[in-house]
Amino acid sequence: MLSATRRRVLPASLLATGALTLGLVGATVPAQAAPVLPTTSLAAPTAVITRTASVAPKAATVSPKVVAARAAALRVAHQRASAVSVARSRIGARYVAGMAGPRAFDCSGLALYVAKKAFGKNLPHYSRDQYRVLKHVAKNHLRAGDLVFFFRNGAHHVGVYIGKGRMVSATNPHGGVKIDSVFSGWYGQRYSGAARVA
Repeated sequence: MLSATRRRVLPASLLATGALTLGLVGATVPAQAAPVLPTTSLAAPTAVITRTASVAPKAATVSPKVVAARAAALRVAHQRASAVSVARSRIGARYVAGMAGPRAFDCSGLALYVAKKAFGKNLPHYSRDQYRVLKHVAKNHLRAGDLVFFFRNGAHHVGVYIGKGRMVSATNPHGGVKIDSVFSGWYGQRYSGAARVA
């Protein structure tokens, strides 16, 4: 047996090792070294994800009629923009009675030229007939691309409405194709109505 003096000089780690070897003390793992295990299982997040997915709103389905209506509206908007563009592109062209372009026009000839180019529609070559065959629209419902008529039942003149109270029309041999006000001045006093190509 070791003397008390000898025991004092032995390191504590050597004493602990010896005690473990002899089975005098049980092996223990310090509390701070114990592995920390998760208290929830791995399946929990999956359940949450599944639950979240099940309450997510379903994608809205659009009926074929709504899709067709939207497509038609876009097509008409494009045609109207095209009508304004075509009419404006003819500004400065000559006025010649009975002509329908591309370099010379009378008023109804310009209207039928624009209708064909922008809307793909054939109109008669006379303003009164154009007024008769097209659907009439009220003054406060005018849109770019509509036709505006002057004198009784459009018997005298027609122009292409381009918005903001203005039109492009083939006025006369002196003025040719130009922009005029629809609701003021000479034309304003003789306005008789409007009609829609599309």
